[in-house]
Amino acid sequence: MKREQVFATAAAVASATVLVACGGGGSTGSTMPPATMPPMAAPAIAQQPMGQSVPMGRSASFSVTASGTAIHYQWLRGGTPISGANSSAYTTPPTAFADSGSTYSVIVSNSGGSVTSAVASLTVTARAPAHGDLRFQQVDADSTVSGYGNPSGLSTALSGRTGMYFSPSVGTSFYVGPGNCANPPTLDGVGCAWFFSEDPVASPGLSAAYAADFYDSFSQDLQGDWPAFGNGLRPTSSHSVITSLDLEPADILFALAWVQDDAQDGFTALQRTVAPADLASAAAAEGAASRVITAISHKAGQITYFAYAWQSDTTTIYETQIVTGSADKVVGQAADLAAQGYIITATGVADDIGTVVLVGTRVQGDTLPRPFIAAQGGAQIVTMQSQGYATVGVIFNPATTLNYTFLGER
Repeated sequence: MKREQVFATAAAVASATVLVACGGGGSTGSTMPPATMPPMAAPAIAQQPMGQSVPMGRSASFSVTASGTAIHYQWLRGGTPISGANSSAYTTPPTAFADSGSTYSVIVSNSGGSVTSAVASLTVTARAPAHGDLRFQQVDADSTVSGYGNPSGLSTALSGRTGMYFSPSVGTSFYVGPGNCANPPTLDGVGCAWFFSEDPVASPGLSAAYAADFYDSFSQDLQGDWPAFGNGLRPTSSHSVITSLDLEPADILFALAWVQDDAQDGFTALQRTVAPADLASAAAAEGAASRVITAISHKAGQITYFAYAWQSDTTTIYETQIVTGSADKVVGQAADLAAQGYIITATGVADDIGTVVLVGTRVQGDTLPRPFIAAQGGAQIVTMQSQGYATVGVIFNPATTLNYTFLGER
């Protein structure tokens, strides 16, 4: 009740009392005290804003939980009010590296008083790929950046002429390393494939698919409607990016994996074959042309790869680095790539003895280290998922106890 309403009511009561006192019948009226409003309690903060860490180019969100009546919020950056930031949550504009270290707080007030929250800091990490870019193994994508919403795993052998897909889902690339992980043997360099199911709210149209066929059908398959899933999932769709390749002419087989999202379009693949000694220069040329290598395989002393252009990214210059190493060394090499700002965009086998090749890609000049994790065993992998790390490679090493190391980047 507003104060002027209180005064009006009190005056009306006093007037009525006088009339009764002066009326007939000799009654004696009694006066009533004026009505009063209890003072409004100042708000109290139940949950303080928390510090945020986001990749460059992504927005950060801060929130506060407060109790009280008729609350007003005013967010501040570095102690200065932010225009229009007057709700219990505040989302920043897309971040730049200069935003790292900035602080945010909020004043919560009403007519009974005000309280200022604790200060929350913003940390900006390495640049996120552009929204919808399928070429970066889902690093900092909607599907992974906040942690996998509903993680679960399925491990299966991809053998012979097989096709399978999972939707909505995020899939890893093929395991790479020496030997096979199935008995009877499957494709060298493929072994087993591991798939993670994904929260459909984050990326409802995202699908991971895997297929193998006769080696002699490779070129023909990539020109036709293969595999025949019947739902539009094809590795050659403009909505798709091939993320793994394994060519096995000696076994008369090939296999590939891809990710597809019909909400994203304009991806065009270039398939090239080069000598191993020429791979680094070929990768540099692809990056200079705004193309990203996403799948790679050894075949008869040559290296075949897929590089993708995207119609939404025709001018960015990418720097690349090629790393090869044994299964017991390459995990450390992957960490070194991340420390230099590279995202591992392709993993494969470089020769007949299981030497692993990694392709690192970064925007030209982006040397800010990327968060990296190497996870072995179910508990570590779940932790990796929950912290928003995308799986950029899986190294199979039969010499280790747990055999498989998952490489995660943010």
